[in-house]
Amino acid sequence: MAGAPRDGKAAVILSLAAGFVGGLCCLTPIVLVLVGLAGVSAANSLGNTLYGDYKWVFRAAALALLALALIVYFRRTGVCTLEQAKQQRNRIVNLGLLVLVASTAVYVFWTYVVLHYWGILAGLPWAQWDESWAIPLSLLLFVAAALVSVWIFASRRKRSIAASAPHHNAL
Repeated sequence: MAGAPRDGKAAVILSLAAGFVGGLCCLTPIVLVLVGLAGVSAANSLGNTLYGDYKWVFRAAALALLALALIVYFRRTGVCTLEQAKQQRNRIVNLGLLVLVASTAVYVFWTYVVLHYWGILAGLPWAQWDESWAIPLSLLLFVAAALVSVWIFASRRKRSIAASAPHHNAL
């Protein structure tokens, strides 16, 4: 299976990139306060606008980045035609599912845990929102991504063992 050993590394990189892009709406105010380009109230107002009015734009950009990155990744690993995509359908679906679950886990953890508490430490008035739900949800999503990864590895291993086993014809 061409490119299969690199699928795990690609899944991690793609998931991190998509999760990071999805949370840029909340990173911007923190950076502005920390580098001194905005006061806390201006950064909070910007954060409320970016998250409140444009969060779906950031999420859509993350999904578009994810889709484009998967297309580029599969093309670079030898899936260039529809026929090749049909032949490697399981690999494409499995990696796509893994990256989607993992990037959602990264997004929830990055945006609602890391950036939320980092914003509070930077002086932004974000403590008024209870984001405690994000810790168990992100852990659950990371466990789900790990289970999908184990399932993919186990099914790939089972297929490779079956393919390498000698076939005997019954008489």
